[in-house]
Amino acid sequence: MKMLNKNIAREFKLSIARFLSVSALLMLGVFVLIGLNVTGPNMRQTAQKSYTAERLADAKVTSTVALDAKDRKTVRQLSGIKTAEFGHTTDVLIKGSRHTMRIQSNPETLSKLTLTKGRKAQAADEIVLSDKLSGKYQLGQHVTFTSGKTGRTAGLRKQNYKIVGFATSTEFLKKDSLGSTSLGSGTLYGFAYVTKSTFSSSKPNVARLAFTNPKGQAYSSSYEHHAKTLTDKLQKKLNARNKTRVADLRTELNDKVNSGESQIQTNEAAIKTASTQLTAAQQQLTTQLAAAQAANSQVAVAQVEARQQALKKQTAALKSKQTALVTAKSDLAAAKTTRKQLGDVTFTVESRNDYNDGYNNYGEDAQRIDVLGRSFPAFFFLIAILVSFTTMQRMVEEKRIEMGTMRALGYTNGEVMREFLVYSVTTAVTGTVLGSALGLVVLPRIIFNAYTANFNFTTLLLAPHLGYVAVSLVLALASTALASWLAARSSLKIIPAELMLPKPPANGSRILLERIKPLWRRMSFSYKVTARNLFRYKGRMFMTIIGVAGATALMITGFGIRDSLNTIVDRQFGNISHYDLVTVYNPNAGTSTVRKAQKAVTDSNQVKRDTAAYFANVYATVSGSDTRENIALMVPQSEGQLDHYIKLRDYKTGKKLLLTKDGAVLSQKLAKLQGASVGDTISLKDTDGTAHKVKVAAITAMYAGHYVYMNRAYYQKVYGKSALPNAYLVTLKHNTSRSVNTFAARFNHHEAAVETVQSRETKKTITNILGNLSNLILVLVVSASLLSLVVLYTLTNINVSERMRELSTLKVLGFYPREVLMYIYRETNILTGAGILVGVGVGYLFHAYIMGLLPPATAMVAPGLTWINILISVGLTIVFSLMVMFLMNRKIQNVDMLEALKSVD
Repeated sequence: MKMLNKNIAREFKLSIARFLSVSALLMLGVFVLIGLNVTGPNMRQTAQKSYTAERLADAKVTSTVALDAKDRKTVRQLSGIKTAEFGHTTDVLIKGSRHTMRIQSNPETLSKLTLTKGRKAQAADEIVLSDKLSGKYQLGQHVTFTSGKTGRTAGLRKQNYKIVGFATSTEFLKKDSLGSTSLGSGTLYGFAYVTKSTFSSSKPNVARLAFTNPKGQAYSSSYEHHAKTLTDKLQKKLNARNKTRVADLRTELNDKVNSGESQIQTNEAAIKTASTQLTAAQQQLTTQLAAAQAANSQVAVAQVEARQQALKKQTAALKSKQTALVTAKSDLAAAKTTRKQLGDVTFTVESRNDYNDGYNNYGEDAQRIDVLGRSFPAFFFLIAILVSFTTMQRMVEEKRIEMGTMRALGYTNGEVMREFLVYSVTTAVTGTVLGSALGLVVLPRIIFNAYTANFNFTTLLLAPHLGYVAVSLVLALASTALASWLAARSSLKIIPAELMLPKPPANGSRILLERIKPLWRRMSFSYKVTARNLFRYKGRMFMTIIGVAGATALMITGFGIRDSLNTIVDRQFGNISHYDLVTVYNPNAGTSTVRKAQKAVTDSNQVKRDTAAYFANVYATVSGSDTRENIALMVPQSEGQLDHYIKLRDYKTGKKLLLTKDGAVLSQKLAKLQGASVGDTISLKDTDGTAHKVKVAAITAMYAGHYVYMNRAYYQKVYGKSALPNAYLVTLKHNTSRSVNTFAARFNHHEAAVETVQSRETKKTITNILGNLSNLILVLVVSASLLSLVVLYTLTNINVSERMRELSTLKVLGFYPREVLMYIYRETNILTGAGILVGVGVGYLFHAYIMGLLPPATAMVAPGLTWINILISVGLTIVFSLMVMFLMNRKIQNVDMLEALKSVD
């Protein structure tokens, strides 16, 4: 037993390079397998803990008008709702800036804030700001707000507030892109919390809901399906209530308008009569005063002046009535405008995925990691298993003579096998332990830090995930211990006397090249030997090709993902979208206010060109999916002008597309998600869930966002009403960030302005997503590069170790050191080249598969690989091969020449 243990220890010492290389292979495989598969669940668990701590609302009800008692009763009585909490919210500008803040009343039980500094607002003049602003403001400092629009109040009782705290909220998960607004530059700068008493209206305008039975944790398929199903059902009830309250408002406004018109008409007549009478009385008094003065009658003058004073009082009363009449006319105009806008009144309910962009984006990020976890590790681990399996089998074959000697000395089969099983199990456990530690801790944190740089989560919750560790250990043992056991079991079936002899070399045979005699005759002896050896040891040949091909394919895929994603922004905003922003206004607002909003675009000296259009936000759902695809619907007023702003080109042929009265043009990714082809019909839904059937006339190339384009005739056909222009596509003379934000702020200052949609913000969102993916891809490329290096080293080490006798013989025969080195490396170079060629093909296919799954739901990637990507991947493989050659050179040169003179008998 003691001798066996010494032998095992000696084997570890003499083959430390093999032990480390196989352990490294398994470590890399386990690292990628566990790391990519646990990061997504860890990210979701981290978010779930925060959602639970703050009791993030499962759904949110919003309304364009305040919620009265009947509205609140309707919300409370919605089925499937456990808690309904009402609150106030309004958007305001920080005075002296273009920064928009969303002010909310302190939540009580749902979507609670998490204080990072200070305390909650308790008095009407106190406020808590978002933690992002803690670097710009200090506790105790004051901040002043303004309404941000002409003719509109901020909805707050005060303008100046004392900062008493800073907080984060899971309703605003992202550090930037907090949401859109109709003020300032069009995007929120921050959020804040005040007491309910701070708001000027006692009626709330938002309600947060908690489900009675959520049916699972956030992001689980059961929870998301339940949330979508329930909110769709609730929306129908809110639509019914909205229809009733709009009818009530219309009746109320009609009565107000009719009464106001009648009263104004009566008052105008009375004022006109009184004005005529006062004018006549004034003329009469003037005549009487002149007569009294001419008669020098002091009594008469005094009487006239007394009547003059009475007349002045009557004139003042008339002016007061005229002022009241002007106010009444203004109120009447406002009532008529409000009545005109009743069609815009909405009462909607949205789940977390829809009302909380951060929730949705974070979940999609975790899903993208899951996609990589279902594909990359399998390919990665397969290579590691194949190479490890081969290495351990070769190790057993190398120890053939030792096994025969031990059997001849009386050791049992189990005792002989112990050396190989201990070695292989130790290798598997070492690789699994190191890979698990890195995969459970290091890789998840690297990915989390990259993905959450724009989120408010700071610490990733780690979990052991013992299931993945167990699977990894089983695979590692299968590729080492099982390989050793099978090889040793096969060898030990041979009698000891035969086992003590070297294994006879494989029978030689004529190869294909020998049959091509003109070529064979011109080949040197060294090349002929290389050719014969390649086909003589087919197992080694195929293993080297597979190993190199797999590692090369992984590098090509990694670099290819980065290249494909990076082209999205250039293709979309360089070749397709040529406008800087969309300015949206309310055409149902007052005539003068609409005209001012329009002139803010058409008369601006900042604008290079503009075109009017109808713009609306709609959405579509996919069968079997619980998410909405948000879509921008555009109907240009002048179809001929559209090409200056958006290039609509057929996604297959590149041919220019024209809008027709027979259907709509869909963006490519939207058509793909809907499974729609030209001639098919899809369903577009308004914010209240009303569906409209739309025929697909053409599909346009579009790399970012979902869009549907119609002409006015087809819109009339689908919606049954005219597409009144409510927006402008705008291209500015200078499209710097500052210029775009300044222009957007000036437009949004107008009362009729609804929102501005900046191309820059869309580009920023896509860039952030791609940046996060790029960091992850970098980790995968580095891992694939290390895999390539270890695979080449391991396979080359096997090749050299197996052929020590050949190398010794060559040295005895007088071959130069370079010739001995090239005897091995000529084969390695040829097999590496073959592996590279196969790897390029496999990498192309694997890249195409990954890119079909990985990109964001709103992005379409360009297919194919760049030559630079292929050259870098091939170049790295060649560099690794040269590095291995350098490392192996010393081992080859140190071969003992006397080895060839030893007898084996």
